[in-house]
Amino acid sequence: MDQGARLYQEYLSGDKEALAELVRLYRDGLILYVNGITCDMHEAEDICEETFVSLVFKKPRFGQHCSFHTWLYGIARNLAYDVMRRKKRSAETPLDENTPDTVSVEDAFIKSEAKKRLHKALGKLPPDKYELIWLTYFENMSAKEVAAVTGKSEGAVFTALTRARAELKEILLREGFDNEDL
Repeated sequence: MDQGARLYQEYLSGDKEALAELVRLYRDGLILYVNGITCDMHEAEDICEETFVSLVFKKPRFGQHCSFHTWLYGIARNLAYDVMRRKKRSAETPLDENTPDTVSVEDAFIKSEAKKRLHKALGKLPPDKYELIWLTYFENMSAKEVAAVTGKSEGAVFTALTRARAELKEILLREGFDNEDL
């Protein structure tokens, strides 16, 4: 049983500190992941909070068919896409509008100039490609785990990830990275 699954089980058994530890363990990565989908840091923080609130009030059953990490990111992803669909229907803001908002969690993550440039290039990818790169390289998920989060087959993940990497490489080359940096 992985650490997240163990902590969630402890929380369900009545240990309130286990929930606090889950939040500490997954919050920052979850916010950055969701920000890649929504392109709105405030919205990402709200969705992250909503993800943990759903653990408290709905107490969804973790079936252990995947890692807790994968399962939690799947919940956040579904919430993010629900928010985007509602926004699209109500036409509050365009989905591709990128809020130039920075928050301390993002600043803490992006320290070096190369990381800043990479993060900026990632932001230029469509959300579905950003998501694949983020889950694979920043969350260290396997293709099977990414498939579980995104609802794609493993083969589709491999194909889409290859295309996402190629598009990211093109963006990075246009941004001044050379092949030696890649």
